[in-house]
Amino acid sequence: MDNKAALRELLQWKRRQLDPTQLGWPPRTGRGRRAPGLSQAQVAHLLYVSERTYAQLERGEMTSPADEFLDRVARVLRLEERERTALYVFSLGHEPPHPQDPLAGTTVHGAWAEAVRRVTGQPCYVNDVAWNVVAHNDDFVRMFPRAPHAEPAIPDRNLMRYMLLNEEAREHHLVNWESEWAVPLTAQLRNAVAQYPQNEDLQRLDQEVDADPVSGPLYRASHVAYVHPNGDTRRMRRPWSGPVHETARLSRCCADHARSEEGDVTMCAAMPLGSPGARFFLLVFKPGPGRRRERAS
Repeated sequence: MDNKAALRELLQWKRRQLDPTQLGWPPRTGRGRRAPGLSQAQVAHLLYVSERTYAQLERGEMTSPADEFLDRVARVLRLEERERTALYVFSLGHEPPHPQDPLAGTTVHGAWAEAVRRVTGQPCYVNDVAWNVVAHNDDFVRMFPRAPHAEPAIPDRNLMRYMLLNEEAREHHLVNWESEWAVPLTAQLRNAVAQYPQNEDLQRLDQEVDADPVSGPLYRASHVAYVHPNGDTRRMRRPWSGPVHETARLSRCCADHARSEEGDVTMCAAMPLGSPGARFFLLVFKPGPGRRRERAS
């Protein structure tokens, strides 16, 4: 089935699901067989366009329909998120630039918490679109700096706030903080704030980071185009939780924290389907000397 046929099947099927009487039209009367659902003329009326215009879309004959028009069609026909994605793909050949639901990405399916918790030997977690941690395993919790003999804990449930505003993160945990971490992180935050203007957590982060004397200037001056860190490798310290006899290569970042090892962490990222903007991260840590990096010109 080509895209035109797939688009026609999708829109005709959705029209059949809607009862015209529930949308204000009187019940149909008279003889003759009536097709169920909305007619093309009724859909066009709800869209404030001519019947010919809507029919062109349904036949797949509309050249490059505007995003705003497709979103109106999705609302009128009550398309679910995955159906709206199909509408864009069949019409334009690509997915929508943003989710239909302003709350998309703020939650993930409950099974993710159990799935992530069961991962052992590799730190992993899931954060929502505003970097709030919604699922994690024990190895992830053990990656944060802590005092000697203290129980592992996540210092802030919002990872962006931790990475950009927490002094322990900037001074002790995230090595080469300004060049390797702050620059891409502030670019990520700027992108998310623009993409999800209705998300209160992101708007609050925007204000907090902008007001911070350390991160604020970097945030305001950021000119980097950056969306997600999949495959990025950065330098960090990880508290040691292995056997006592294997501590020869360890050191202390300061007198307040337990001994730790420095190394490179590579971030493998994926998006949970059904939660646009949320991210699943698997962190691959390799202890040892840092790799040589080219200095930006």
